[in-house]
Amino acid sequence: MAGGRIRGGRAVTAALALLSCLAAACATMEPPRGGPEDLTPPTVVALLPDSGSVGLADLRRVEITFSEKVDPAQAQRFVYFYPPLEVESTKWKGRRRAVITFRETLPPDTVLVVEIPPGHADVHRVRSERGYLFPLATADSLPPGEIRGRLALEEGPAAGAVLELYPVPPDTLEYFRQDILRRAAADSSGRFVLDWLPVPGGPYLLRVFDDLNGDLRPGDNEAQRLLPVEISLTAEAPTAEAGEHIIFSPRTPGRVLGTTDSLSVAGRALFGWTVKIAESDTGYAPAHLPAPPPDQVAVTAGDTTVFDKAGPGPVRLILFADLDGDSLLGALPDSTAVPDTVLWRWEPYVTEEPLEIEPGLDLFHALPVVPDTLRPCLVEPPLPAPPDTAALDSLATTPPDTVPPPEGSEE
Repeated sequence: MAGGRIRGGRAVTAALALLSCLAAACATMEPPRGGPEDLTPPTVVALLPDSGSVGLADLRRVEITFSEKVDPAQAQRFVYFYPPLEVESTKWKGRRRAVITFRETLPPDTVLVVEIPPGHADVHRVRSERGYLFPLATADSLPPGEIRGRLALEEGPAAGAVLELYPVPPDTLEYFRQDILRRAAADSSGRFVLDWLPVPGGPYLLRVFDDLNGDLRPGDNEAQRLLPVEISLTAEAPTAEAGEHIIFSPRTPGRVLGTTDSLSVAGRALFGWTVKIAESDTGYAPAHLPAPPPDQVAVTAGDTTVFDKAGPGPVRLILFADLDGDSLLGALPDSTAVPDTVLWRWEPYVTEEPLEIEPGLDLFHALPVVPDTLRPCLVEPPLPAPPDTAALDSLATTPPDTVPPPEGSEE
């Protein structure tokens, strides 16, 4: 019994000594292991099958290998397939290699484009800076079709702008409600190429947007537009040039270019302007204005009239015949209706709405004819402002010797 107690005391002493050493070790601050902070973004170093592989009749799986350990996300979060494929599973090996299995094999004569956009993060939350496009084909070769072009923003090349390729839809369907056929990004000079398209192919539409937040969707505050071209590829012309196009900020006004051969009302001068239509708009009602609207312009038949700073969005176009020559849409007295009564009628005017103005772009529009009718004016025009007699009265009551001499005269 005594021996047991001695052994127990020694054990306690040893345990206390060990705890003391551990506490001392914990109190000693050491530099973190692993060297400097990781700032290198991950890259894709391999695809299996290899990019450009053909004859893949039974393809049902692809493997993507990164340069370092990355966030082991499901395939739907970091990779896109064109045409869209249903993914059955995503398995990671060592957090560097993703094995993606499709629910079904690819159909014959299919080109599968694997897109890995920028933004996938490694284990230190450093995100990839570039995107990748890899073609695979079940046929014996990749198709030769391609579409080329160049994009610019208002201030320079649209570097990094995203392009989406759609089929031209039937009249009953909006184009963007279809599956995207292919996607690409503009390079530092704004140039883009959409590769590996079938020949013959099309007709196609192109939507472009400046993807500022990197979410691959056109946002309300991002420059965007549907390019005004329909493109088809043929065996004689497998490469199509989409041309050069500019995309504008959503807040950039456009222009209305109005043309007509007949606008005259009794040979009088015509004027017009545009105004944005607000959501609360209930229709146009003329008002007595002290001066013409700032964007009012003269309208000439047989020539193109430019209405600047129109929109963007829905706008109303207003035209009127200036019967009294004051350049204002105003009311004129009409005493012919009731004896000894003066009524007021608006000068002839016409409105056209809504005209949809895309940011920064021109809308060519045939101007409506201004009718020769005078509409009743229910609000009497304000009387002309009386002359300012206060200064004259003050001058008349000032003693002659206090009146300052005319400028340039000798006292």
